[in-house]
Amino acid sequence: MKILIVDDDEISRFPLVSLVQRLPGVDEIVEASDGEQAWSLLQDGLRPSLCCCDLFMPNLDGLGLLKRAKGDRLLLPIPFVMISSSADRESVTGAIEAGAVGFIVKPFSHAATTRTLERVLRESQASLVEPLAQVARRLGIARSEVTRLLRKLQSDVSVCVGLLGEEGASLAHLPEIQRMQGSCAMLGLKHCANLLRIRSEDVPSLQETCLSSLNEVNLQVSLALEEAALEV
Repeated sequence: MKILIVDDDEISRFPLVSLVQRLPGVDEIVEASDGEQAWSLLQDGLRPSLCCCDLFMPNLDGLGLLKRAKGDRLLLPIPFVMISSSADRESVTGAIEAGAVGFIVKPFSHAATTRTLERVLRESQASLVEPLAQVARRLGIARSEVTRLLRKLQSDVSVCVGLLGEEGASLAHLPEIQRMQGSCAMLGLKHCANLLRIRSEDVPSLQETCLSSLNEVNLQVSLALEEAALEV
């Protein structure tokens, strides 16, 4: 599980990094010194399970980064916890209205911050990916079979991406995309299933949208397979 921490103050980042490292399931922490650097990382494919973001920073502030992420259908599910030394009603309300799911006040309280982050991670993971063991119980099959089906889905997505890249998207490809959407739902990949709910009349650029969605699904399936390997 990756966590992105965005704060222009290195002294403030250090204790938060130390705290986040001790959260269950966290295996990588990525740091950014302002919103623009964080945005570049997200545009380059970083998909953190959580973004802890300072509210006031130079170049691009936390609220600006949050609004950009919530305006991007691929980044929309990333939960944001905002950080500030100011806990006034206007700051908190503005962050929540923009889509933040938590607020941490500096200086950090270890116990309160841990509770907030654990809650956000628990709730966000439940809305994005169903745990592999739970999928296996629901379907009545072994976990190894769920892993095999995830690999099959990954292969199908890769083939479809290759075809779309060569031929361009057309209505002929939609049944295959819709089939994979059903596979994602069956395997508990809730975010992926939402991404593949594509209809030609809803999309101004079918090829661009299909390719971006399928590439994101490929990434999310890879992450699910990594989590599955850790559970063995």
